[in-house]
Amino acid sequence: MLMLCFTVIVVTAYVYEQATMSVDLTVVEVATITLKSSDLGTINEGESKTITDVTVANLGDAISITTTTGTSVYLHLDSDLESVSSALSTYDIDVVYATIPGGGTGTVGNAACTLTKASPDYSSITLDAAGTWTFDLEIDLVAGSVSSDDVTQVDIIVTAESTS
Repeated sequence: MLMLCFTVIVVTAYVYEQATMSVDLTVVEVATITLKSSDLGTINEGESKTITDVTVANLGDAISITTTTGTSVYLHLDSDLESVSSALSTYDIDVVYATIPGGGTGTVGNAACTLTKASPDYSSITLDAAGTWTFDLEIDLVAGSVSSDDVTQVDIIVTAESTS
C-alpha cells in the first residue's frame, strides 16, 4: 500500500511541473510595403527588367528593424504576389541584406530571401544579433503581353516575432 501512494505523488508532481511551463511570444508588425507599377517605371512587352535602389531610391533600406536581443528574433514576409497579373510572367522580389549588426549572420549584398508569384511568403529571416538590420528590395520583372491598362500593385506585410 505504501508503494502505491508514493507513485501517485510522483505523477502528480510531474503533471504540475508540465502545467507551469510557458513560452512568451511577441509578434509586431514592422511595416506594410506597397509596390505600385506606376512607381517602378514602365516595362515593354517581352522585356526583362531589374529594379534596384539605384533606379528607385525607396527600395534602399525598405525594411529596417532594431533588435535588442541577439536570440530568437525572426522576420516574416507575407505578400500578395500570387495575385499579380499574368501579363508579368516573372515578378520576383529579392530581400537583400543592406546592414547587419556586428556578429550577425548573413552577408551584405546577398539575398536573405526571394518572394515569387509561386512562393509569395517567406518565414523566416533569423535576426541573430542585437542592433539595426536593414534590407533593400530588388525586383526582377519579365513582361509577357502587357498593355498600358495593366496596373500592378504588390503589398508586403513585414512582421517580427520574438520568443523567450
